[in-house]
Amino acid sequence: MKNIIRIATRNSPLALEQAKMVSTMLSKENEVKIISMTSSGDKVTPKEFKIHGGKGLFLKELEESLLHGDTDIAVHSLKDVPADLEKRFSIMTVSTRENPCDAFISKKYKRLKDLPRDAKIGTSSPRRIAMLKNISNDFRIIEIRGNIQTRLRKMGEQNIDGIILAAAGLHRMKLEKYIAEYIPADSFIPSAGQGIICIEYLKKNIKIQKLLNKYNIVEVEKCANEERSFVREIGGDCMSPIGAHATIKNNKMKIDAYVSELSGDKHIRSSYVVDMKKSIGHAGAYMAKIFIKQGAKKLLRIKKK
Repeated sequence: MKNIIRIATRNSPLALEQAKMVSTMLSKENEVKIISMTSSGDKVTPKEFKIHGGKGLFLKELEESLLHGDTDIAVHSLKDVPADLEKRFSIMTVSTRENPCDAFISKKYKRLKDLPRDAKIGTSSPRRIAMLKNISNDFRIIEIRGNIQTRLRKMGEQNIDGIILAAAGLHRMKLEKYIAEYIPADSFIPSAGQGIICIEYLKKNIKIQKLLNKYNIVEVEKCANEERSFVREIGGDCMSPIGAHATIKNNKMKIDAYVSELSGDKHIRSSYVVDMKKSIGHAGAYMAKIFIKQGAKKLLRIKKK
């Protein structure tokens, strides 16, 4: 008899597509049911979103369904999951990582650097805003929220010169045709976990953990852990202009990281390479401590404990 696994997901097109991807993966050995719901993050105004916890609001209803026993797992984009997860929950990365880069979308320009200094650019991400301001402080930032299709529509309706979206979401929705440029991850550093799908479950649910272990890819998990540990050690949240991206090649992990004032006037950007044969982890936290010594908390206006 097959296990029955109930998947909690937001009901946005991208979230549903990601839940279907996980369902396909699990359904080879299990009976799977997708349960979609509207999250608090999908209902609040932009101002309320910032005041009441940012991306953590995308998890609220899904986590409640896990706690009430209505679902067994929840599927998220890892970049939407706070670095400090509530203690009753665990997360696990599943499958390979999609393209982690940010993508430049424009009907007028082929590359980000082709934009005029006073161009109108659509994004609601503090990290992207700060990095754009690093390029030109004259850019006119237009805050846009909503799913991918909504943002593409708003670009035309509001006569915006270009918008920045995660390439991974565009790929998963088969919308690559809109991408004018993949912005290199080493210069426009992605959000921690960008391009990675994760599964959240109750920490006490050992049965689910054992079931999911076979789908976990160790290298993806290691990169995700170090990126998130960087953000956690800094003390930032989803409204902080922070980027962290780890890659593994030839048994060496490279972490590119970025912390900035929202204005983009002052920022710290650095890379760190660690030999994985000699290190047992904690590279992200170690790098964060270096950033803190250089004033990262001051840039983010985080009070030291």
